[in-house]
Amino acid sequence: MIWRSLACALLAWLVFAGASQALRETERLEKQTELLRVRLPLPVQIAYSGGDAFLAANINVFRGMMVDAKVSEPETYRIQAQLQADAAWLNPWHEDNYYVGAAILPWNGQVDAAQYVLKQASMARAWDMWPPFFYAFNAMYFEHDMNQAGEWAELAAQRHPTNAGALRDMAAKWYERGDDPVFALGILNAMHEQSRDDNFRRLLEARMQRLEGLRALRSAQQAYQAEQGKPPASLEDVVGYAGLAQLPHDPLMLGYVLDAAGVPQLVDHVASRKSQ
Repeated sequence: MIWRSLACALLAWLVFAGASQALRETERLEKQTELLRVRLPLPVQIAYSGGDAFLAANINVFRGMMVDAKVSEPETYRIQAQLQADAAWLNPWHEDNYYVGAAILPWNGQVDAAQYVLKQASMARAWDMWPPFFYAFNAMYFEHDMNQAGEWAELAAQRHPTNAGALRDMAAKWYERGDDPVFALGILNAMHEQSRDDNFRRLLEARMQRLEGLRALRSAQQAYQAEQGKPPASLEDVVGYAGLAQLPHDPLMLGYVLDAAGVPQLVDHVASRKSQ
């Protein structure tokens, strides 16, 4: 029995040595870049991993991490997005998966997959502020959905008391920049009622006052356009309509502006800096 085990071990070693020698003599490419071309169906991934869903998720994440940062080919990132979405389904707790997804996928045109990965991680990792924070950023930056951005930034704030003030300030800004001032006012008012931070409450009050001004301006703009049959050319044109006696005061001193369609909008800090 012992001799048989030794013979098997020796045979295995000879096979390994022969394979190693063959690989040494094989001509190597000067430069090799990992491109992804294959994504197997989920049942097959699990079967190849011996029924271990976590192992299947690890393999997908490892494959994604092997892609060279210099790769710009869209097909590779399409497959990587599928692999990382599969990994999120197999193991939504996987930390590397959501970090890689947030850092790579949206910047390469795979926003939907990145958001799916981050949403799965947010629901599974109830203690972790980063998945909802990255989700909020993607909603703001890539999807231009300020209400979603504010909602997810608020969720991140609830999970990290130390940074809650900064995160809620961020959420407030994104809600404020959404296109529905009535909805934004409701959210900011709820945040104001729940907050115990006096400085943050004062900032929220200023933002709510800005939104009240925007709501009044839009009501006046709609009344003006209904009567005149054309959009206003300036903010001053809407004074006197819908009960607007004068242009509203902005406590943040940023002001309001008409967009190309004549609809009043808030001036944000970025636009204010660019105009200076």
